[in-house]
Amino acid sequence: MSEALSNLNQDGVLDDVRQALGRSASVAPLPLDPFIEPTVQVDLAELIARFTAEATAVRAQVYRVSDKLQFVAQIAEICAAFQGQEIALSGAEIFADMDFTSALVAQGFSTFVPGETDHEKLLARLANCEVGLTAADYAIAETGTLVLSSDEPNALLVSLLPPVHIALVRSSQIATSLDEVISKLSKERIGRVDPSRSITLITGPSRTSDVELVLSIGVHGPKELHVIILD
Repeated sequence: MSEALSNLNQDGVLDDVRQALGRSASVAPLPLDPFIEPTVQVDLAELIARFTAEATAVRAQVYRVSDKLQFVAQIAEICAAFQGQEIALSGAEIFADMDFTSALVAQGFSTFVPGETDHEKLLARLANCEVGLTAADYAIAETGTLVLSSDEPNALLVSLLPPVHIALVRSSQIATSLDEVISKLSKERIGRVDPSRSITLITGPSRTSDVELVLSIGVHGPKELHVIILD
C-alpha cells in the first residue's frame, strides 16, 4: 500500500480524477462577479451618537460644540486646572484659521506650537506641557477611534507626550468604519507625489496590561483623552 502511494504524484492523482469524471482536460473555473460593496447611507446624528458611546466606553470624554467661541470655552474648562501652564498645539490649519493661539492666551494660557529643530529639546519641552491639542483627520464611529495622519509634522508627539490629550474632530470627519477611512485616505492621495503615508489610531487614553495583566492607564501616553466634536 505504501509503495503504491509513493508512486503517486500530483499529475497522476489529477489524471485519475479526470478519468473518473469522464474528462480529458481540466475545466477552467468561471470568473467571479466583481464584488461591489453596497453604499450604506448613515445618518450623521447616528454616527455622532455611536462614536460618542464607543469613545466613552474606553474612557474618553466627548463634547460637542458648534462654533469657535464654544470650542475655546470648552478648552478653557478642560484646562482650568492648568491655567498659566504651557499647552502644546499641533500646527493644524484649523487652529491657524481660528487664530486659536490668541484666543487661548486671552484665556490666561501659555501656548507652544512645536517648531524646534533640535529633536531632544522638542521632546523635553513637550514632556513638560500639561496638555497637547491636535486636530484629527478622521474618527471611526464603530470603535470610538481617532485617526491622525503623518502629514502634519509633530502632531503625533503633541498627542503622545503631554498627560492630557485634547483632539478636535469635525462632525463631517466621522466615518462608519476603518474600511471607509482607508478608502477616503486613498482617494485623497490620488495624483499626489507622496501617495502613501502612515496613520495613527487612538482609542481612548493610553493603556497597558503588561504587568500581571493589571490594566494601567497613562503608562505609555496620555492619562486623559478629550474629544471635541465641532459641528
